[in-house]
Amino acid sequence: MTSSRRAFVQGTLAASAAATLPAPAVLAQQKEELKLATFVPPSHIIYAQVLVPWAKEVEQKSGGRLTVRLFPSMQLGGKPPELYRQTVQGISDICFTLPGYTSADFPMMALTELPGAAKTAEDGTRKLWSYMDKFLVRDFKGTNVLMLWNADSASLMSRSKPIRTIADMKGLKVRTPSAAQSAQIEALGATPIDMPAPAIYNNLERGVIDATMIPMTAALDFKLIEVAQHYTVNVPLGRSPFLVAMNAARYDKLPADLKKVIDETTGLGLSLKGAATYDKQAEAALKAARARHNVIDVSDADAKKWQDAFMPVIRTKAAEADKAGLPGGSLVKAMGLL
Repeated sequence: MTSSRRAFVQGTLAASAAATLPAPAVLAQQKEELKLATFVPPSHIIYAQVLVPWAKEVEQKSGGRLTVRLFPSMQLGGKPPELYRQTVQGISDICFTLPGYTSADFPMMALTELPGAAKTAEDGTRKLWSYMDKFLVRDFKGTNVLMLWNADSASLMSRSKPIRTIADMKGLKVRTPSAAQSAQIEALGATPIDMPAPAIYNNLERGVIDATMIPMTAALDFKLIEVAQHYTVNVPLGRSPFLVAMNAARYDKLPADLKKVIDETTGLGLSLKGAATYDKQAEAALKAARARHNVIDVSDADAKKWQDAFMPVIRTKAAEADKAGLPGGSLVKAMGLL
């Protein structure tokens, strides 16, 4: 028998055998691929140290039947603020993004960005998950949350003017990641400019913005240490929540055992890994900044002055959410801010 004839016979026998299997058994043999889109480059610490290992774990635990294919740097097209909606629409199966890029779509999540809501990335992440069922789940219609975690402490990175006090903020053009954090910048007398993280480097270098409000990790992840000369830390600025979400309909179509693989490898556990990764990277970034540039450590007494300056914003945002029929005031009180 020729090799081609042998292959044909074997293929026919395999197809006949599959046809005799019960439908669930046939389904269980199918391979599934999930497309994960994000704005960060492959060098980004979460991409390299969290998402890539998670994809490998999913493939291993599913026996190779479920794979996660990563698309960094907006390779599926569009702009960073479109990532979440692309997942809802099914353009991607999963996204890694910031809810703050489209704050209007996440009114309850926006409240978690208020100043003083968390002490560390881990603290903030645990709080986010504790608020999920009561307050936050309403923001995620059409998706399943796989990861939700807080960034490390935000800082102010400036190109030429050092920022030591609230008065130093007046008149500056400051990049912010979200509407929620833009309100904080306005409260300090500066002009907020919404901008995705990958755009900061060029705009800071060219003087389009004077400073950026962003976690210290960005100094390394987006190479801002090359263009920012001054770093103001220990200011009670809001923290950005980061999100990995999966299209709910796509999840529902997976066989039960593959859903189990997703469930067992995500959630609070994977989110805490993201938080710990950020906290560790923040330490490295701060060390690098101290070695090369001017780092301004705001004292605890001065940090309280910044927090007091934010109180009108906190009260206003809680009231706006309540007026919209959302339990904003209850969430802000749960966070200990009112």
